[in-house]
Amino acid sequence: MSAIDTLRAHPRRTLVVLGYAVVVFVASVLPAASGSLTPTGPLGVVGLDKWIHAVGYAGLGFGVAYALQARGVTESGTAVVVAAVFGACIELVQALLPYRSFSLLDMGANLFGAFVGGVLWYAVTRLQTGR
Repeated sequence: MSAIDTLRAHPRRTLVVLGYAVVVFVASVLPAASGSLTPTGPLGVVGLDKWIHAVGYAGLGFGVAYALQARGVTESGTAVVVAAVFGACIELVQALLPYRSFSLLDMGANLFGAFVGGVLWYAVTRLQTGR
């Protein structure tokens, strides 16, 4: 069954993930509060905004894998790519907005989060099937 067929066969899953993606999109294109998210995040390595990007896209990567009912590495990888491309597209949209900016670091945090989400989904499915 193709990815599109899987999404069509499970419209509730698809709608949940699309809803989540809409929330991520809206949060990404609204003006940010002035001076927001400047403190360093957990572990003091990167800013809190990068952590928020990573967590948000981990949710999206996991959600896309869920909607696709990914069972293997290839399908989980597809979910990661879909979530990461969505994040890259949002960064491009932000470049066009006068109150937002394009950031390769944000894009990297999106990709990292999507990867974590896909890996988590893969791990959960492996634990459930005992493989």
